[in-house]
Amino acid sequence: MRRDIQILRGIAVLVVVLYHSNLGLLAQGYLGVDIFFVLSGFLITTIILKGLENNNFLFSEFYLRRAKRLLPALYSTLFFTTLLSLIVLTNHQWLEYLEQLKGALTFTANMVLPSQTGYFESASEGKPLLHIWSLSLEEQYYFLLPISLYFLPKKFRLITILFFTLISLVWCFSWVYSQNQNAPFLWRIADSSKSEWAFYLLFTRAWELLAGSICAWVMLNKSQVNTPKSLKFLALIFISIGCTININNEHPSIESVIIVLSTMVILIDNREWLPKSPIIRLIEKVGDWSYSIYLVHWPLFAFAYLSYAGDVPVNVKVTLIGLSLVLGYLQFRYVETPFREGRFKNQFSSWKATISATLALLAIPIAAAYSVSDTEDGFSHIRRVNHGLGKECDGSFDDNNRLKGACISGGTPKIVVWGDSYAMHLVPGLLIKNKGLTQITKSACGPIMGIAPNSARYGSIWAKKCLQFNANAMDYIDKHPSITHVVLSLKFSNYLEFKGLDYMTDQGAIDGSHEVFIIKFKNTVIALKQKGITPIIFSPLPKSGFDAGECLVRQLGPALLLRENCEIKYDKSEKHQEIANSILEDIEEISRVVWLKEYLCNDEICQIYVNNTFIYRDDEHLSIDGSIQLLKNMDITNL
Repeated sequence: MRRDIQILRGIAVLVVVLYHSNLGLLAQGYLGVDIFFVLSGFLITTIILKGLENNNFLFSEFYLRRAKRLLPALYSTLFFTTLLSLIVLTNHQWLEYLEQLKGALTFTANMVLPSQTGYFESASEGKPLLHIWSLSLEEQYYFLLPISLYFLPKKFRLITILFFTLISLVWCFSWVYSQNQNAPFLWRIADSSKSEWAFYLLFTRAWELLAGSICAWVMLNKSQVNTPKSLKFLALIFISIGCTININNEHPSIESVIIVLSTMVILIDNREWLPKSPIIRLIEKVGDWSYSIYLVHWPLFAFAYLSYAGDVPVNVKVTLIGLSLVLGYLQFRYVETPFREGRFKNQFSSWKATISATLALLAIPIAAAYSVSDTEDGFSHIRRVNHGLGKECDGSFDDNNRLKGACISGGTPKIVVWGDSYAMHLVPGLLIKNKGLTQITKSACGPIMGIAPNSARYGSIWAKKCLQFNANAMDYIDKHPSITHVVLSLKFSNYLEFKGLDYMTDQGAIDGSHEVFIIKFKNTVIALKQKGITPIIFSPLPKSGFDAGECLVRQLGPALLLRENCEIKYDKSEKHQEIANSILEDIEEISRVVWLKEYLCNDEICQIYVNNTFIYRDDEHLSIDGSIQLLKNMDITNL
């Protein structure tokens, strides 16, 4: 095995692990997966093309080698992950885990996971098998590639690989950047889910694997190609920069192209070029263990995230990085290597027997998982997403910019609740006393005219839709003179606290700043007042860095909780919400502000459990019952 390939594997897995540790060290560490894709395409295509060239390629031998290489470590990881999940996961999380487990066992995880949660959403941090999506995608490629190359005449192989590379690349970027609301259904999937499907699916990520296939063809057919060492070192520098610095807020995007091209430069030409040093040797050894490290690291971080209710101590994160390397080595040494090297008298029968035994062992925790009821602990309804009037109102306008009927309650509109999920969670409680309520809400899109967050989490395409959404909201308010009050609420951190944040405006992207945000927020409030409407702004809930709803479920239920308690300290909450509080105190000069902390906090703590009611659904949203408990007596028109 080439040293530079093992070193690339080591770099790839290290940046992925550091990124997933959430220590904030590598903003783009997930691009390590892109390196893996290119390497996988290169190695697997090399094996196939050599077999075809020598007329000794056998499908059975190829797939058996893949199984011996990949399945033992995978099954080992799934077995121990499932056993640990019995202790760590809540009942509701069990049901989602089972779907993840099915996807892992059938190599369809990349189609299961995006329907559960987004890769960049906080909820994804608690999915123990989230990372298996990339393995599933690779296995799909391993299944299709040998069949395709086997039946292709030799002279058409390169042109076919190039053709499908281009098709996949165009398809991927079309999905990531598509804005056409009238496009065919398949094109609108990614458009409606922040390009998640473009991130997960084979045909939109195949261009990265095919890039490796191109390198394999070149190495076998143009072996005289020489790549200068200086160019390879430059490629290594580009990989380092690409995994560290945010260039573009979409993914896959320009960073992926840079990583893929840089990896290709290193792969073409197999001459030795790296110096021999202890650090290089160490990274090379990590590359040897990289598959197992990748498999074991994410469940560790996911279990820690859940057990600490989202607020994992730094020392625990650092410990888990080291534990990932140790467990990865042990799995490589005692699971991967024996099976790959065939240390058995009868390899096939031993392999078959081991597969059967492993599946039998997996059946034990799987059966236990299926025996758990979603309602057994009585908490599942508490964790339901609080969409207000309904899920349809997360994006209250249809494709023709008309307000959906489901988002109107009580006939003639008098009160509009406008904002993001922080506005949605107010609706169940406000409905009790306030008739004629209309909900105009879109997740992460605050009720601010003229700007929208344009960050790594919310890209430019989404930001333009947010601008249009708020324009539609103001237009609706203009056309309904019966509206007397507008409730405004938003998550301030979406606009103020992300690294690399820009604001999207009608004139294009601008640098994000507190000053611009405050001006635009005040202008929106003033514009409503000029229409004779009373704006009322609701503050965010008190929070202090952990998921209060998750913590309560674990404290009162059977799942593991490693936090000392679930109390929100008032002083910590004030520090956590310092920026939002400062802005609201400024806005309070021109508008009524409802401070939710006044309903929940004393000088020491903020309540999250009142009259046997979970007030919090998660770290920052009211549960449906909590919204009713807190706001049931609030008459907006009398504030």
